[in-house]
Amino acid sequence: MARKRFVVIFSGTIAVLVLMAAVTSRLAAQTPQLTAKYFSSYARAHRVTISRNGNVMTTLDIPVGVWLSVYSDQEPVRTGQDGRVEFHGNVEIRTMPDADVQRPGPADAARMMASAPLVVAAQNVDVLSETVIP
Repeated sequence: MARKRFVVIFSGTIAVLVLMAAVTSRLAAQTPQLTAKYFSSYARAHRVTISRNGNVMTTLDIPVGVWLSVYSDQEPVRTGQDGRVEFHGNVEIRTMPDADVQRPGPADAARMMASAPLVVAAQNVDVLSETVIP
């Protein structure tokens, strides 16, 4: 009887440890797997428009004081206009308030943005990032 009780307790302990490891790894910051990267400072406001087949799906207004990063599986297209960058294909948009950035500063922007609290991912889309100049 004591052996059966030990096996049940031991099995329960193993199950709890496996569950904790799975939850911990899921909560860890995820670095984007997309190769092209674009980062913008918190010092400028941005308007990010996501569209597909020419139809606007949504627009995000990113205020001053929020870091912006865009990852894509294709290189960004810089238009002739200052402050406009286009992305096509699979895209991931991340934002992080400047107050959440660990100081003394973002030595590695990709690592910093891996813990961004807002992540928007979309497949087969067109994304336009525009710097908003008041």
